[in-house]
Order: sequence, then structure tokens, then C-alpha cells
Amino acid sequence: MKNIFIILFCSILLLFTNDRSTLSYIDRITSGVEFDIVGWELKNLPKKYLNIFKSIDLDENTVRSSLKNENNKIDDIEIEIFLENEISKKIKDRLEKRILFPPLDFVFQKTPKVLIISPRDRIYQQFAMLITPDINLERILEIETEIYEQNLSAIIVNTGGFAAYPSLIKKKSNYDYLVSTIAHEWLHQYLFFSPLGQAYFEGGEMIALNESLADIFGEEISETFEENIFYPDDFYNNFMRETRLETDRLLMNNQIEEAERYMNLKTLEINENGYKIRKINQAYFAFHGNYGSSPSSTSDYDKNLRILRGKYDSLSDYIDDLKKIDSIEDFDKLIIFKTTENH
Repeated sequence: MKNIFIILFCSILLLFTNDRSTLSYIDRITSGVEFDIVGWELKNLPKKYLNIFKSIDLDENTVRSSLKNENNKIDDIEIEIFLENEISKKIKDRLEKRILFPPLDFVFQKTPKVLIISPRDRIYQQFAMLITPDINLERILEIETEIYEQNLSAIIVNTGGFAAYPSLIKKKSNYDYLVSTIAHEWLHQYLFFSPLGQAYFEGGEMIALNESLADIFGEEISETFEENIFYPDDFYNNFMRETRLETDRLLMNNQIEEAERYMNLKTLEINENGYKIRKINQAYFAFHGNYGSSPSSTSDYDKNLRILRGKYDSLSDYIDDLKKIDSIEDFDKLIIFKTTENH
């Protein structure tokens, strides 16, 4: 079943591209640093399935300890198998399924970076492209500068996971973070065959809705409801929220250069406070704003999804209803229906 899904996923993924004229231009300036997803699949899948029948004897406490202690080494493949089994059980239970399709599968791997492009006069993810994780800073700056010269905002950022098949997950020491991230990426794969998942490729608000839902799903599977494991720092959250709101205000007044100077100053300020953030610009906010729990987000999707979640007794019914929608209008109608139901 896994091999069938891999072929389907890779074949369909190649059908979805950004605007062709933009793609042609970006292909030229990113030549040699694109992330080759098909090549990655062909190289890594045989290694993965050599271990498919490997038996392991681990428990959660042992894995938690191993992740935190570099001297307490357990092979990555053993941790992968353990987490796949444990998270699969949790998802089956919460979604009331006997079999998961696609089967949950991931590898610890250096995750690709992603090139994000936004207009300069507003914050909007206009284009996204996967970039090799091995690109150096000099090349990153070259690409970003050349795109800026076309009157666009660009940034190349790291990712914590990517929903290829198997998913690529950046290994972290935080067990709950890993469970949440792995579940998040699996939901993207699951929704790929539904109207909601297909609407992701329309961009804009549908990306934000999909990502915010995947964040909530990851929270429920990892049982981290009371803590924001992705954005736990109050100073950072307040700083970024304030910066995003002021940037939006300046851009709405068509003060583009003033907004960019402001973001440059805020980049220096947050680094002076001990954070390592290379650049804050329109593209930075366009990417991070896709995630409803992020302080860079100004949308209500996270809040509305959580309100909607409270109208369902089960996660299964919640996901089943949401996966049928393919527009923000449908989402709004579902909220109205569920909040007025039985009134």
C-alpha cells in the first residue's frame, strides 16, 4: 500500500506548479539549488524499506530520554519505527479508523528550505519553491537580491517538516514537538485526496486554513492543548505580533519603503535580544502567517477552527466535515451551521 501511495503522491505533486511565467524566471535564478523531491524519493526509499520488518523493543520514556541525551544513542530508524507505530495508534483511535491511508511514514532528515515570494506592497504568499538544505548563505542572498530587484520580496527559510512521502522531519530533542509535527505532516497527506487538501494549491487563504487545521490536529494527537510548543516564548510572540501589525499598517498606507526600513530595524532589535532571525520582510510574514498559532498571523482561521472544534464531540467528525470544503465561503457556512445548530 505504501508503494502505491508514493507513486500516486509524486505523480500528482508534479502536476501542481505556480504561475508558469514566474516559474520560468525562478527556475533560472535557482538553477542548481532546487530540492529534487523525485530524486530524494528514489535514493531514500530503498533504505527505508530495508528496515520495514525490523523489530524494536522501546517505550516512550526510553525514546524521550534518548532524544534529550546525545550519549544515550538509539538508532534513528528504531525511533522512527517506534514513533510511526505510536502515532498511528493515536490517529486511528482519534479518527476512529482501523486502517490509515496513507500509512504514517516519515524519516529523520535534513528538511528542505523553501523560497517564498510576496509582493512588496502587501503580505501574500505569491510563490513557493523547495530549495536544497545544503545551499550556502552567499547563494541565498544572491537569489533574494535578484528577486528584490524585480520589485518583489523574497526569503529562503528553514522548514521543520515536509509532507513528501515519507514525510521529512527535522529531528528535535522535544518528543511532543516531534509527535505534533509528524501528525501535522500526515494530515496534509491525508487531506491531499480531499477538496480541502486540493484547495491548498489555490494559495492564499486556503494555505492558511490547511496549515492552521494541521496545527490543531498535531496538538490533539500530541496532547499539547495547553502549551504552544511551536511558539512558547511570550517576548518573541509579542514582538512579532507588534511588528506584523505595524508593517501591515504602513503597507496599507502605501508606505512600502518605510515598512521595509521598519522591518530591517526590528530584525536588528530582535537579534540584539538573543534571537537568530536573519531577515524580516514581507515574504517572511507571508510564510509564517500561514500558521494560525504563529504571532505572524493576522487571520482568524486558528480562532475560528478552535471555536468550530468545540461544536464537535469527536475529532473524527470534525475532520470529516472540514475536509469536504474547498473555499473560505464553505468554511464560513460550516461555522454558521454548527454555531446555530439546535438553536
